[in-house]
Amino acid sequence: MKTYSGLFNIIVSLENLFSAWDVFKKGKQTRPDVQRFEWHLEENIFKLHRELKNKTYRHGPYTGFYIKDPKQRHIHKATVRDRILHHAVFSVINPMFEPTFISSSFSCRVGYGTHRGVEVLEKMVRKITRNGTRPCYVLKCDIKKFFDTVDHAILFSLLRKRITDENALWLLKEIIESFCSRYSTLFECKGLPIGNLTSQLFANIYMNEFDQFVKHELRVKYYVRYTDDFVIASDNEYTLRGGGLQVWKSS
Repeated sequence: MKTYSGLFNIIVSLENLFSAWDVFKKGKQTRPDVQRFEWHLEENIFKLHRELKNKTYRHGPYTGFYIKDPKQRHIHKATVRDRILHHAVFSVINPMFEPTFISSSFSCRVGYGTHRGVEVLEKMVRKITRNGTRPCYVLKCDIKKFFDTVDHAILFSLLRKRITDENALWLLKEIIESFCSRYSTLFECKGLPIGNLTSQLFANIYMNEFDQFVKHELRVKYYVRYTDDFVIASDNEYTLRGGGLQVWKSS
């Protein structure tokens, strides 16, 4: 397994932070909080850079609100400076993990997305049905309260497998532990805020373990995932009703 060091200085460099700002600001420059940050842009970026280099940076609080898309979701919005940092982290960390993801994982990946996921699923169904001449059964599932129940310790252990830079790990831990859902306890913190760019990356890293299990342990051929929703297609109804999972596992 390939590991990575020396990431922290790349993430917190002024060049990377200004590049992150350029990506972040697109389509947001009419928003008051973004305009306030841009009014003193260089001062704000340099201050963020110093705090990161000195490891005095602390992630700010979140603003919560609800949206429907179509089901109701509780969004947690970070401050502008924190969201810029999320982009800076994503630009460096995501390319390390992207090659490890399976080809049928479509959430928050460049060149993937919902439309391509649907297209791939349609191709799978056509293959199983031999262009509609045979039956096909589809099992659709989602992980209940996924973002609220992501275990911080497990997520951090997955990051540590590939990242050996302790300063980078400190920063990632600061971002992860900036949010704890109502499913946390006195002894363990859980949850990722829906709304963070880093949450999308962390979700893919976390769920990649499940993807690998489904593909290589259960040997499921027709499998598609988008964040916490996944679909398994088969020509065997019994397989999808539960009994077949043991057949897959023992094969």
